[in-house]
Amino acid sequence: MLDQIWKAVKGWYDLLYPQLCLCCLEEQKAGKQTVFCVKCHSAFPFTNHFQVEDNGMMQHFYGRVKVERAAALMHFSEGGLVQQMLHTLKYKGMYQIGSNLGQMAADRMLESGFSKGMDAVIAVPMHAAKQQQRGYNQSEVIAEKLAEGINVPLIKDQLVKIKTTTTQTKKGRLERLENIKDSFIWKKNGDQQPNHVLLVDDVATTGATLEACIAAMQGAGIPKISVFTIAMAE
Repeated sequence: MLDQIWKAVKGWYDLLYPQLCLCCLEEQKAGKQTVFCVKCHSAFPFTNHFQVEDNGMMQHFYGRVKVERAAALMHFSEGGLVQQMLHTLKYKGMYQIGSNLGQMAADRMLESGFSKGMDAVIAVPMHAAKQQQRGYNQSEVIAEKLAEGINVPLIKDQLVKIKTTTTQTKKGRLERLENIKDSFIWKKNGDQQPNHVLLVDDVATTGATLEACIAAMQGAGIPKISVFTIAMAE
């Protein structure tokens, strides 16, 4: 009897509040409700970065800045599924996308050993004025769940963006480097410093922003820095 009542209540709830895929935002079929629909999940362009140490993301930093490890969860293409999903996270307040991608990444890191030895996670910060305007930092949403998943603390308010910058979109690599130069500082919090920090962002295109963050952290004496992004442009 109780089972029949529950099925009836759930049926009405699903009718009034249909479960939408967080990627394509289309209604999912009853009984097959997950965060991402089967169609989108099967289409995600996952990388092999957690299985291959000398991967495309790692190669991106060669000759530029020293990183311990580097990986992206997915490949990024203009107008593709991943861009659509991250745009929804970034501009439409769909925090659950970031949380679920962060957990997805954490599971792969633990399985592959990628997170071994890391003692802190930090998100690429936004300028305070921009974050106040938007209301949240999408990279921090990802980083928070990731940190929880690999069981290390999330550091906030130590890597700080001190300069407002124009959008990096449609800029070339040299323009991006000049635009973001000297935009970040590391604020020490007492005498204790993390030894191996995982720096997290949503997308890596030319890597200029990540390199600027790494330079600020290395300049402050952080010994080891690794990098993770949800997506990487080829």
